[in-house]
Amino acid sequence: MPRFSKHFSLNLTQHELDFVDVSNTFDTPVYVDPFAIEIQNDVWASQASELIRGFFKEVLNAIRKPDLQRAVNLMSHLTEPRETFLGVSTGNPQGRGVGPRQARQLITAIARSKAYKTGLLSDLSEMALYVEGIDRDKISDLTTNIIRELLIDYTQQQCDLYDVPTTRYSGPALWDGDRKNWVAKYVQLPFIKSTPILLVPKYIVRRKLSLDSQEFYNKQITDFLVAENLRANSSLVQVLQSGERKVYKRDVREKNPKSKAFIADVVKAHPELLALYKNIAQGERSLSTFDDRDDIPTITTVCARLAQEFAKVPSGAKHADAYHRLTMGALTALFYPDLILPQKEWEVNDGRKRIDIVFTNNANIGFFAQRRDDPKLSANLVIVECKNYSNDLANPEFDQLIGRFDNNRGRFGIITCRKIEDYSTVKRRCLDAASRSQGYIIVLTDSDMMEMLTAKSQLQDEHIAELLHRKYRELLT
Repeated sequence: MPRFSKHFSLNLTQHELDFVDVSNTFDTPVYVDPFAIEIQNDVWASQASELIRGFFKEVLNAIRKPDLQRAVNLMSHLTEPRETFLGVSTGNPQGRGVGPRQARQLITAIARSKAYKTGLLSDLSEMALYVEGIDRDKISDLTTNIIRELLIDYTQQQCDLYDVPTTRYSGPALWDGDRKNWVAKYVQLPFIKSTPILLVPKYIVRRKLSLDSQEFYNKQITDFLVAENLRANSSLVQVLQSGERKVYKRDVREKNPKSKAFIADVVKAHPELLALYKNIAQGERSLSTFDDRDDIPTITTVCARLAQEFAKVPSGAKHADAYHRLTMGALTALFYPDLILPQKEWEVNDGRKRIDIVFTNNANIGFFAQRRDDPKLSANLVIVECKNYSNDLANPEFDQLIGRFDNNRGRFGIITCRKIEDYSTVKRRCLDAASRSQGYIIVLTDSDMMEMLTAKSQLQDEHIAELLHRKYRELLT
């Protein structure tokens, strides 16, 4: 079967989508990474992190009591997450989750690990560092099962975004963080033929786990041991003809072979090494594409095409949906992973009003991070109104967006429109809103969108940033 986007005729590439565009006939070789979730600062990731921490705490408490039956019951519900089609199964995707027969083995592995015995193990994302038999597949599948209900909510939001039909589904039990137990529920999911699909946000997956025992051992631990042997002038030190003292990594590794118990001992004695490793891992950017085949379009070709698409969509209410989808895809291609988790016509004020698009502001640096960190704006969300009008924007359009602002969502928004004839009037309306502390609004026309997409197609991100900053500076004059 084709990918999700093709099956449902979305006519969008992976770069225009917020989720991993999977197929139900093969697994996509990426993994749900709990550390990638942990380091995010958005509401969705915070909820996911709380579920993961709460579940793992329950497991560790059950092992410590000891309450083996409770521990096995907790682990036995971690079934194979067949609906995500992520990982590296051969043939038909099978998943590698924890079934009832594996639960006792996993509990035993945790209990026997040096990290558990010394109290070092407290985080699911670190299990792959410390517990034998735990690798990226198992961690990914454990995480997927724990946050399954959030992934279902996300899938439903994306289906609403693209008008994808969903069907009632009785799948695996869901982890309830309040009840601290598994709960069976009927849910709504999209299907490809008879196969349910669970969509996963791009920003929480990685090609390998952020915390990888082999990488940690090869880099931070080995480098530390080389320096320690040099400092102590150990037997591993060799003096070269030049007089330079040298310790070879191969000798260090031969003397201190990798094991997860050894890693636990090193971290227990030198926690700063793990802190350094985590700091480096935190700096890794989220993935934007997941297939290295030659026929998969790159971000440059996608943006070059999108820059031409705006001229093909007529203005007017009849074509509002086409313009809305084009704009949403273009903004995702331009600003992912700074802007993530788009929702269409998000209900506010008890459902009395609806917003065109709401993005979560996930930026760490740059324009959108500055808008979030500015106390006048506190732009945790970026609200986007799409206006496929043939005439200029008027006061009601600005009042509508201003009415969306509050202390939780923030006070920053974008209006997209086709063109502006009377720019001075539009600029004055934006200035009035800012000067009265009602909110900060920038307007992006087709020309602006095409300019940014063309810059992105030429890998000139600094040009995009300059355009946004220029628009924003106009609000301060």
